[in-house]
Amino acid sequence: MTGLKKSAAVFLIAAAATTLIWRNAMDDTPVTPRAPMQVGMQLLEPVASLLARNNVPSFVATVDDPETGDSGRFLPVARANADAVDDPSSITLTYAAPDCPLTLPAGRQMQISFEGPVVDSAYLIYPMEPMDWDEMQLMVAQTTDIFARAGWTVKPQPRFGPPTKILHSITSAQLNKKTYGTKTVRTGVWHPCDTPFVEAIAEVRHLNSAPSGVSIPPAGASAPQNHDAADRFVMRVSFNIDQDTLSQEIKTLRDARRFEVKGTIEVPIAMRHWVETPDWRPENWQGRWIK
Repeated sequence: MTGLKKSAAVFLIAAAATTLIWRNAMDDTPVTPRAPMQVGMQLLEPVASLLARNNVPSFVATVDDPETGDSGRFLPVARANADAVDDPSSITLTYAAPDCPLTLPAGRQMQISFEGPVVDSAYLIYPMEPMDWDEMQLMVAQTTDIFARAGWTVKPQPRFGPPTKILHSITSAQLNKKTYGTKTVRTGVWHPCDTPFVEAIAEVRHLNSAPSGVSIPPAGASAPQNHDAADRFVMRVSFNIDQDTLSQEIKTLRDARRFEVKGTIEVPIAMRHWVETPDWRPENWQGRWIK
């Protein structure tokens, strides 16, 4: 072997050894476990209060972003894929009604929306993995029991839709009643014991008939289910304001701040204005719900 060939061989051997050492070092590098996210909130809570009561860096980053306007949302996900290292391992939502708090099972996707200074809606999709038919039936019963044990009141007539039926299980006929789009079955509507203008709606969602994408549960999925795949389900519980006059009061306060900052109500202002001064009110403000 010539001197040139010997040098090349030595280089290749050294490079291979270096690569092997690097891979072994990487394999031994400890992986920081993803922590669960636990969020407490209630509707009409100031966004500043939401940030203060919850240690959620992504919420703070959203508000600190100057592009975040005064009508927006927080949308954390706990994607199932292992490389989503910045995601929480799970998301738990507690509706912190003072006299009747309740906590939903952990899930992978949550949304908390805000309008002006306050939180005005939220939802959680759970559990951590899609459920088969039998697992879903157990979760329907568990969800109904969560609201009953927390002391929430059944709302006989929701803001939209037919009169409320509280379900502990569902039937195939109920699921297949809808022949287009995502098949859903509403399993109950309640309001907190101390807040009649809040409406909580629980529903079963059929994943096989749902569109695909990273924002569709399970959050780690990006491909649609096969038509012949076994049925899979998730639960979704949403919290909304059901008083038009209250919703309008929130928008009136939001617009007053817009006019004070921008000189027009048509241009959103940065959300940080409300977080920094959550008690700002226009002169002679006489809010019924927001004092």
